[in-house]
Amino acid sequence: MLMIASSANESQAFFQQLTDLGKPPAPKPPTVKKVESTSPMFEYLKFDSAPTFDVVKKTQDYVNKVSETGELDESLYDEDYVLRGPVIGPINRADLALSQKGLGIREAFPDITIDSFGFTVDPENPYRCFYFQRWRGTNTGDLDNYGQIYPATNNKMETPVSLFSVVWTPSQKIIYEQVGAVVDRHEGNTKGKAAVFGMLHTAGLDLNANPGDKVFATIQRIGHFVGGLGRSWTKEEDIPEWWVSKSRGADATEQW
Repeated sequence: MLMIASSANESQAFFQQLTDLGKPPAPKPPTVKKVESTSPMFEYLKFDSAPTFDVVKKTQDYVNKVSETGELDESLYDEDYVLRGPVIGPINRADLALSQKGLGIREAFPDITIDSFGFTVDPENPYRCFYFQRWRGTNTGDLDNYGQIYPATNNKMETPVSLFSVVWTPSQKIIYEQVGAVVDRHEGNTKGKAAVFGMLHTAGLDLNANPGDKVFATIQRIGHFVGGLGRSWTKEEDIPEWWVSKSRGADATEQW
């Protein structure tokens, strides 16, 4: 009887091995390079460097839903969330939501398509996922820019590919997003402007918005002081403590 039981167990183990051969291998945890960031903000964002969830999959799900529907699940964002772009930010969730409400981007580009690709984890921070986007659409609807209407141009838009990134916390909340860093400014037909700024350009708002541009930075500061048309960055007292950079909007980047 013992020999029969042993034989049955061996057969079961053999067939289990055959079954396992058809399964994809379990994902390996990312190899983390132990390098200390010169920027204290990006060192802080590494947390424990040991996420217990699939950062790439979670980022893909998040990005694809936003790209397809424009809908945002506020429960995904950490209370210390910050967004930063080349000339926008640091801005928190509350101010970002208000700014987006006053800008009728999707209504102006009803056929907008956003192609997201190249999702990959930062080898020095496993909580950070990079990805690329290319935006295309046609400005067939009027653009409502905080109450000022820009008639549809019917122009087609193709932005240059731009780089984005998302940083998650150990509790699976988004704490930081970097948006719209152009890879090659000679691509597309928006004079090197990506994402929302590419859409504004196509709709007739030819803004000279570049990092370090003192004229544009001054215009932003006047708008920040006056308020009412959405903020380019959040008030100082409402910026999370971990964001220690003093650069605002189109200001030049400081040296760490």
